[in-house]
Amino acid sequence: MSTTKRRVAWKRSFAPALSRFVFIWTWPPSTIPAPRSFPKKISGTRASSKRFAAPDLSTNSTRNRRSKVSYYTSLRDYIKTLESREKLFRIQREVCRETELEPLVRWQFRGLPESERRAFLFEKVASVTGRQYNMSVLSGACASSRAIYALGMGCREEEIFDRWINAQKHPIDPVVVPMGPVQEIDIDSHHDDAVDSIPVPLANPGFDSSLRLTAALWVTADPETGQRNVGIYSGYIRKGGRISVGLGAGKDSRIHLDKAREKGAPLKAAVVIGPTPNLIYAAASTFPYGVDEYAVAGAIAGKPLELVRCRTADLYVPAQAEMILEGEVSLDEMDHNWPFGEFSGYMAGRGKYPRFIVKHITQRKNPILLDLVAAHPPCEGSKLKQISTEAIFYHGLKENIGMSGVKQVAIHEESGGWGFFVIQLKARQPAHAWQALNSAASLTPGLGKIFIVVDEDIDPHDLDAVMWALVFRVQPHRDIQTVTGRRPMMDPSAVSPAQPGWHHHYPEPHGSSALLINALRKWNYPPVALPAKEYMERARQLWQELELPPLKPKSPWHGYELGHWPEELRNAAAAVAAWREPEEGGKKES
Repeated sequence: MSTTKRRVAWKRSFAPALSRFVFIWTWPPSTIPAPRSFPKKISGTRASSKRFAAPDLSTNSTRNRRSKVSYYTSLRDYIKTLESREKLFRIQREVCRETELEPLVRWQFRGLPESERRAFLFEKVASVTGRQYNMSVLSGACASSRAIYALGMGCREEEIFDRWINAQKHPIDPVVVPMGPVQEIDIDSHHDDAVDSIPVPLANPGFDSSLRLTAALWVTADPETGQRNVGIYSGYIRKGGRISVGLGAGKDSRIHLDKAREKGAPLKAAVVIGPTPNLIYAAASTFPYGVDEYAVAGAIAGKPLELVRCRTADLYVPAQAEMILEGEVSLDEMDHNWPFGEFSGYMAGRGKYPRFIVKHITQRKNPILLDLVAAHPPCEGSKLKQISTEAIFYHGLKENIGMSGVKQVAIHEESGGWGFFVIQLKARQPAHAWQALNSAASLTPGLGKIFIVVDEDIDPHDLDAVMWALVFRVQPHRDIQTVTGRRPMMDPSAVSPAQPGWHHHYPEPHGSSALLINALRKWNYPPVALPAKEYMERARQLWQELELPPLKPKSPWHGYELGHWPEELRNAAAAVAAWREPEEGGKKES
């Protein structure tokens, strides 16, 4: 195995002056067993070939011989696939990170159909001050559309849900390698200047007052058990390289921080910049406490994630990432942060967040900053939350609670990807609907504001069908309940934005609330008033023969019976369709 000896010295012309250092870096590495300090579920063995295999979507992906699957080796590999699939705009002119970058990307969410959205790779990023950055910025690459999300998952669009269910059922433990590209360059001093060299975009110029890392993975470990958490939390960047982290109440890493405070020791943390999209999908999801996001990300990819140990802490980070910020979350130092746009579609208030103190930085040469378009839906944030939470809640209801009859769970992106749930249910007994509604509302106290249960004939993803069920299968006095004790989740309808810290406030004494709606039919209904299936099928064939515009059928596209349709009326309909007079007789239907 050959080795490469590198001596790196950053010049003042493009980066802060740093102390010289020498290290040996080799690639590819050999895998080694995970250290004993890892949770038991982490092992150092490769995945079985029986694991879920991802289709090979990239000609540049490295083939895993033992599991016979292919996934992107790095973010750079994924960029090649986006470009080959015509899902990437490569912007080579200079773009200002404070005033132009995010507004340009945002226009596709406010002016293009979803099918035409792409990722943006900004190769020349500058500041309003005139400073030019060496890092490129990749935005909109994870969830600008369902098609892009599928590319990131390594599957077809219709396979996304099954891929998510499989990832939860069959996680693939990561492996530890001795070194990786993310540790190609070490920065052991002048960390504030290095952080200032990251071209973090301003998301909503004119209203946002904070620069935020929106796609950074924060890696921490439970101080008592060593259980790892990998989550996406806002990293607020201020002049002078200062960083604070938005660890809201109930977040797993916030639990780690609270335990660290009890022990009186700072919380070790690592910030991962530029991971592959499977890690973004796993880290952005709301799993039960203790689920290893690295193992879920491995299952999405169909092979184990390769990790390297941090230089300064017993934490493990993706070997193929672009940059790692190693440091500590302070127990005492807090920063007051300015407002920013949130997933509700409104500006959040000012907050006070713990400071992250950078101790060491490792990176690739010419790293790429991955940025997520967040705030007002539709956006990447709402698409990420929508798709993963649908699968997580479905799995929670079916597998964890053991509820039969649940057919689909749909979350509508218009609600920020978290607020409007529709559960398609085959009811098996009278209380089944309320069992499903209360179970869904109890899975996570901050997710979901409106929960609706619909019959099998209602497409839960189609708001037209859902509204039809709400109007004609619901009586408000009988079929609607409210539950309290909920967490508001930055909802300005729960707490007045004039109240300091409103976006994290729990309104006493009952918190916020959620609406539970039973939109199942309570008895037999007359048929759906559309032509019967056989007539619609014949008409579709005629449509095609006439070369009319292509159809995209939506449910219901034909009429069907719902239990109340006497034989006399069935015969009468058949008679009229055959140009015969209906026969009178028997019990008349008024």
